[in-house]
Amino acid sequence: MKIAHLDVNLTHLDFLGRYVAGKTVLDVGCVEHEASSEASEFWLHRWLVESAKSVLGIDVVEKEVEELRRRGYNIICADAMTASLGQTFDVIVVGEVIEHVVNPGALLTNMRRHLNEDGKLILTTPHTFYFLNVLAALFSWQKRWWHPDHVAWYEPYVLSGMLRKTGYIPEVCYYFTRSRKLRRLLGVLRLPCFGFLAMSIMVIAQRAPSMDGTMESPVPRAN
Repeated sequence: MKIAHLDVNLTHLDFLGRYVAGKTVLDVGCVEHEASSEASEFWLHRWLVESAKSVLGIDVVEKEVEELRRRGYNIICADAMTASLGQTFDVIVVGEVIEHVVNPGALLTNMRRHLNEDGKLILTTPHTFYFLNVLAALFSWQKRWWHPDHVAWYEPYVLSGMLRKTGYIPEVCYYFTRSRKLRRLLGVLRLPCFGFLAMSIMVIAQRAPSMDGTMESPVPRAN
């Protein structure tokens, strides 16, 4: 897997919007905790909807899903670890979800079933070795700094290994920051977002053939 640095002149939302242009997309964990997230300029689902050919969102928070459906979004209540959606997609986006999941292998395996044969999975997750996370661990600040709903930490090589074992070919991992001030400073200095400055990582992986070299039959393809 190639290690790269997202262009500091782009947010990860800019990048994802361009990547999914004209494609069918499944957005996993689209609610982002509460329906009120829709009001934020950083709500990922809106960026995907504005760029992609079609987008289906799934999340497990039923009340919030129903509220967003009333607002016109194509979202259903479903568990990504067990759902059978009856269609496949060009791209599946799992944004800031895997760190909340107790059984990430089940999530990745089930999402593979929902990818077209040449489909791509895109994961974003907080970066273990972001320097503030390292300082929090060093000085025992975990309760003050770390998110109480997170059950795991990931970095590129561990995530790459997990993806390979669940039927993917990891292609690239991008380091990126969500901080506008830091991106602006790095842009002025003409520096990339080095790993220790990366709040998050983004991994793009392709659906791999089965062990015998053939493609397993996915669920029916999305129109």
